[in-house]
Amino acid sequence: MKYRDQLYQEAIAMIEHATPQKESLLYHNIYSLQTNGGYPFSSKKDVHELVNFLNSCD
Repeated sequence: MKYRDQLYQEAIAMIEHATPQKESLLYHNIYSLQTNGGYPFSSKKDVHELVNFLNSCD
């Protein structure tokens, strides 16, 4: 869980024009979303790509 906390904090710091919706999407994708018993956003690279996507949605 500590690693997930670090991923989340790093992702929040990278978000441009943070909104509650973006923060919620990050939270749920990093902590809650599981497929086949694993987290699809479990590496820094995966989380950075998610942040880049969210930043491009403005």
